[in-house]
Amino acid sequence: MRILTGGMNHESNTLNPIITGPEDFVVYYGDEITGKGLLPGYASTGIINTLREAGAEIVPAVLARAVPNGVVSAPFYYSLKQEFIHRTREALARGPLDGVCLALHGSMKVEGLGCAEGDLLGALRELLPGVPVTCALDMHATVTAEMLRGADAFVGYKTAPHIDCPETGAHAARMLLAALKTGKKLATAYRRVPMLIAGEKSESEAEPMASLIKACRRLEERPGILAASFLLGFPWADDEHNGVSALVSGFADGPGTEASGIEKAAGELAAAFWERRGDFRFRSEFYGPREALAVAYRAVLEAGERPVFVSDSGDNPTAGAAGDATDMLERVLETLDTVEKLPTPLLYSGFYDAPATAACRKAGTGAELDLTVGGNWDTLNGRKIPLRVRVENIVRNFGPFHADLVLVSHRNLRITLTSRHIGFGEAELLPALGVNPADYCLVVVKLGYLEPCFRSVAARAIMATSRGCSNEVLETIPYKKVPRPLFPLDPDMEWVV
Repeated sequence: MRILTGGMNHESNTLNPIITGPEDFVVYYGDEITGKGLLPGYASTGIINTLREAGAEIVPAVLARAVPNGVVSAPFYYSLKQEFIHRTREALARGPLDGVCLALHGSMKVEGLGCAEGDLLGALRELLPGVPVTCALDMHATVTAEMLRGADAFVGYKTAPHIDCPETGAHAARMLLAALKTGKKLATAYRRVPMLIAGEKSESEAEPMASLIKACRRLEERPGILAASFLLGFPWADDEHNGVSALVSGFADGPGTEASGIEKAAGELAAAFWERRGDFRFRSEFYGPREALAVAYRAVLEAGERPVFVSDSGDNPTAGAAGDATDMLERVLETLDTVEKLPTPLLYSGFYDAPATAACRKAGTGAELDLTVGGNWDTLNGRKIPLRVRVENIVRNFGPFHADLVLVSHRNLRITLTSRHIGFGEAELLPALGVNPADYCLVVVKLGYLEPCFRSVAARAIMATSRGCSNEVLETIPYKKVPRPLFPLDPDMEWVV
């Protein structure tokens, strides 16, 4: 049993002007995927471990991952695709392939092309006609007709924040193994729900997603159904395919898929989702930037709560924002008199600013210098903010993207800077700089919902609906391509499954 595996994982924010290129990706080729690419949080890890346990011969091709960002460079994508196809041809030259199991995102967009996943799957289908293909997808995948033609079965993450990536990969692998063991054909039923949802309104532990995910799991207990998923699309991609999808994959026990029950099940899921459309809410309290800070200051200074976290949600790099919008920083600087009264410095994490990071690195720890922060990329929602800072700490080559990190101080502020576009929700980032967020009374972080590392220590979580490329107030985004009518942009629309 020879199984081809690999994947591409990138969430592309079309509102972000950055073109995501090779320097933003970590790419593993061939046997690297089953060696140093076998990391705990990857769907591909779950795929490989499950296939290994089943005694399959794993044929690794290409695995590429990047932090969400702007659309992907076309030359870079095509180089990845070419390598993927080349390695597939080489594998075929050594013998037949029995199946394909991939870890994909589902919302990776390429400049001038659009959906990367559909393009890659189409190319593989041409090479491997009749070979079963299964895919693990991110919950925020945008399903297209090309994807549905290119693969036989899909399963998406069921948690947000996404903590079930390896489990989802294992699920995709089990579907493929079941098809190969039984000789039955896989099929997927699809229903599009005309909705967009900000990720921060769809945390899986909160309603209505908690109940909707339970409905998926109940369906997966029905005979013939192997996976039931809600794919929510990606609201910060202005794309003609965008919207929520109900996908059900299972066995096709007839010439079509109707007899297997998957079509009926997909319709049930879509109807259930639409029925709950008005119930999606932010889990945490939320305010505009000025009010969010005012509430946080009162919580610290009057109620003694600490640490209080404020999410700079409009500029969240893990939702593909640029990471250098300054809307929230400007509001902090407006209130420096209050910041000075805080019992600890205000910690702000952080800014993707390669020039500022390089200047601090050159000056060295302990140096004082004038620099500007932010406004290099997202000039619509940010500007270069001049600050006099002291360099408190420097870390080189942090994490898989080899970022340089810097911690600087400005009066009673501590600000983290990075040389690369990475997420500020990584559990290891602040500790690498010698910072424990629990030691600070107020932490502003470029995130939407808090990642578990912050939620576990937060006395209070407040979301600021700040301006940026991941603006949480979807109704204010000037979409041009998304299909209309679309809820909540068109709140009075009607729709029947």
